[in-house]
Amino acid sequence: MACATPKMDKAAVRKMMIRRRNDLTLDEVVDFSREIEANLFSCEEFLSRDSVLYYLSFGKEVRTDAMIARSLNLGKKVYVPRVIKAEKKLEICEIENLETSFDINAFGIREPSGGPIVSPTKIDAVVTPGLAFDSSGGRIGFGGGYYDRLFMELPGNSLRLGIAYGFQIVDPLHQDVWDKKVQKVFTEKDTLNC
Repeated sequence: MACATPKMDKAAVRKMMIRRRNDLTLDEVVDFSREIEANLFSCEEFLSRDSVLYYLSFGKEVRTDAMIARSLNLGKKVYVPRVIKAEKKLEICEIENLETSFDINAFGIREPSGGPIVSPTKIDAVVTPGLAFDSSGGRIGFGGGYYDRLFMELPGNSLRLGIAYGFQIVDPLHQDVWDKKVQKVFTEKDTLNC
């Protein structure tokens, strides 16, 4: 359940959430990620989507590899981002499996070495990372604005989903006018409809 706190500034939330996430054991990361995957894949609105953009997890983020494999097995088109740091944007790359050749970018995140690039208008669901979310769909990431900019390029009917550990739900979160919200957040405990 969401923690009720006064609005903290984004830097304080980021610092607190990174510390809490880093305190997780590997077993907790794996177990919670499986439970989050089960909640995501029990959502009919998500299952009805054909073209899904996932982030490639790193560190102790919610693991996405099993979700990606499961989506591919269901016949969905799967995409992952590649960071174009100079332009502060994400390039969308299609992958057909997790044996794709990956590089590690400047942020320490895997991204495809090559592969077909598609327009964000092809995406009908985005599984979004975040350091914190609130019950209204507010989200705090690492502060680069990459997903906020991506959300503005998506079709209007595209589903914006967050996945997070239960402790990452913090109400209320400070949001700026440029921050874009998700419509649902899946945790190991439940699903928030925002």
